[in-house]
Amino acid sequence: MLFDSLDWMKRSTIMLTIVLMFVGWALLLMPGEYVPFLSSALGFFLLVSAVVSVLTFAESSKALISYVRLVGGLLGGTVGLMLYLIDGAFVALLTILMTVVPVVLGLYGIFHAFAFARRSGRRGWWVLVIFSCFLLVFALFGILNPWAGDLGGTIKVIGGSIMYSALVTALSLVWIWPFRHEEEA
Repeated sequence: MLFDSLDWMKRSTIMLTIVLMFVGWALLLMPGEYVPFLSSALGFFLLVSAVVSVLTFAESSKALISYVRLVGGLLGGTVGLMLYLIDGAFVALLTILMTVVPVVLGLYGIFHAFAFARRSGRRGWWVLVIFSCFLLVFALFGILNPWAGDLGGTIKVIGGSIMYSALVTALSLVWIWPFRHEEEA
């Protein structure tokens, strides 16, 4: 049971790193002119996901997880509708993402550095603390938003922040996850 949970944590951390890396890279490469298209595409995806979650709920056994998925789908549909109806909602959503993701991952990295990496006896565990503190500094950029007037600059800063979040997540996995040493015969 414990090893299943650890394997799930490892897989989810790797998946989070891959998703953050892809989103950050896409935002760094995306010109500012493509923001309305990306906003519409994300809004459409969220609206379709909301319809699918309602239809899935109608056919489900009405367990607690079914209600949780329904509420998540309806919230996603509401965000998708907002992306269609409100100009600038996509950039506001990305700014919130740029603020929340670094704070959560920074605090998570600091906690895991002190709780696991330091105790594992690996050298250089304090580097993870420094990188995680820089994530909290990136969150200040999201709060202060000095690039509010420049759409292209805002997208580039958000993409860079998300890429850095992916890097710190990958580094935390390297420092925290135990390595197996094969015994020599």
